[in-house]
Amino acid sequence: MMIFYNKKRAAGLRSASFFFSMLVLLACSFWFGFSYGRGNVPILQNSSSQIINKESGKPGQIDFSIYWDAWNKLAEKAVTKPDQQKMIYGSISGMLSSLNDPYTVFFTPEDAKRFKEDIQGEFDGIGVEIIQKNGLPTIVAPLSKTPAESAGLRAGDIIMEVGGSKTIEMGFNEVVDKIRGPKGSKVILKIVREGKDQAFDVEVTRDTIVVKSVEWEYKEQDNKKIAVVKVRQFGDDTNSLFETFTNDVLRNKVDGIIIDLRNNPGGYLESAITLSSYFIDGGTVVEEKDRNDNIKKYSVNRKAKLKDIQTAVLVNKGSASASEIFAGALQDRKRGKIIGEKTFGKGSVQEIVELDDKSAVKITVAKWLTPNGRTINGEGISPDIVIVNSEDGKTDDQSERAVQFLTKGE
Repeated sequence: MMIFYNKKRAAGLRSASFFFSMLVLLACSFWFGFSYGRGNVPILQNSSSQIINKESGKPGQIDFSIYWDAWNKLAEKAVTKPDQQKMIYGSISGMLSSLNDPYTVFFTPEDAKRFKEDIQGEFDGIGVEIIQKNGLPTIVAPLSKTPAESAGLRAGDIIMEVGGSKTIEMGFNEVVDKIRGPKGSKVILKIVREGKDQAFDVEVTRDTIVVKSVEWEYKEQDNKKIAVVKVRQFGDDTNSLFETFTNDVLRNKVDGIIIDLRNNPGGYLESAITLSSYFIDGGTVVEEKDRNDNIKKYSVNRKAKLKDIQTAVLVNKGSASASEIFAGALQDRKRGKIIGEKTFGKGSVQEIVELDDKSAVKITVAKWLTPNGRTINGEGISPDIVIVNSEDGKTDDQSERAVQFLTKGE
């Protein structure tokens, strides 16, 4: 076994979380095993005809006779002749789903290969992160400046149908495959949204998704210069781009900074810590708590270049994972005012482990806590100033409130 991308440890994945989140995207469900059992998920065509190493690594205290009895009964009696490789993968998926953790999932070799390809570059799709929540694919966040955002998809939207097919009748990867497609093609999603009485259709035109993780601009108000930096993800290019932004800000001698983390679904832990170090002058950024309640603290020890500039951080329901680590760190260390809506609450650590046949398991191994010990997972980060933007999207009340805070101190 080996860990994928073990040089990168991520906030949503210990090794490579965010670009998992960049697609239409490979977060999987607690009923993935059920989907295998129903035949909804693609499998390898060349399945083995024999089972080998049945006793390898078997826990001594567990009686596996029931499992093999069920295996043999299925093989003998099922009207459709079972595929043994499919039975193995379905068994593993079902085992992982027993934790009821939507982030602990199994990848077939094909899925694992696609996962690695997806995180290495651009892709064709609509630009959302989705997870399986309560048995249904749910949007964590549409990526900024992507077809999903342009079409009006939002964090928390539940995808009931894709192209007229009910998602409840599909495996999660089948949902993913139906949403994905070549640039220029269209897909219609039926959406259920909190606050809406009826489901509605959203047509999205697929495109090539290439996301530059950090962009910024300046605005003047009340004789003060404000830098507004949009951080779309905590990815491979984020640290270098944010360093460029920092140098530009220091040259321009701004009076305040707005960090926009809205619809930022997360990314690398290292990147969240690095960006925090521009504002936090030493000390703890985030804590990691394992199954035995052991705590590991992640700290910074370099001079914070932007610590003396007043800062506001914009968040919403689509701010997740590494975004929540960053926002929670600045909030606890009193280095930034958090403005907007309560964040998503994705504060767990996943580790990707490749198995011998190139399949893989993604396992939640720890949870994140803010510097003051607040739990992120399932709780999210509550803003210091709660502002919900209007439904019509004609005004950005959250940004306006951040400018007011930075220019008037209120």
